[in-house]
Amino acid sequence: MVKQCIICGEDFKCSPSDKKVTCGKPECVRINKSRTHQGKRNTWNEKSRQKVSNKGQTANLVKGTPAAQKSPIAGSFETNQNAKDWVLVSSDGTEHRIRNLSLWAKNNSYLFDRTPTQIVAGFRQIKRYYEGKTKRTVTSYFGWTLKDWGD
Repeated sequence: MVKQCIICGEDFKCSPSDKKVTCGKPECVRINKSRTHQGKRNTWNEKSRQKVSNKGQTANLVKGTPAAQKSPIAGSFETNQNAKDWVLVSSDGTEHRIRNLSLWAKNNSYLFDRTPTQIVAGFRQIKRYYEGKTKRTVTSYFGWTLKDWGD
């Protein structure tokens, strides 16, 4: 179906059930949002915030979070379902084959004097460079290099 943009008047294609009213150009979308959201607030007032805070955790979170942390496929283990294989080479040439980069960084953060999150981000940046997903040349992290990884 062909509709007409309510901002610029240009024709655009969409399905008959689609609720789109603009052609999708950023300026048309911005103008339409400024019109339709005029005077609307999406901020929480302090009373509402306090009310939700007082409720605390729901029953499923009280039981579910500890269970997930203990689970071999969801917790901080080498068997985590999102764990991948990595081969890192230290500055002295020692090869380290690891299964879960986050867990390894948590246990070996003393080697870099950085947080585990920073260590993981450093090696992921090297991986992104080798995959061609970033223009910034990054081939080492504090003298350590990435030899191989598995997806």
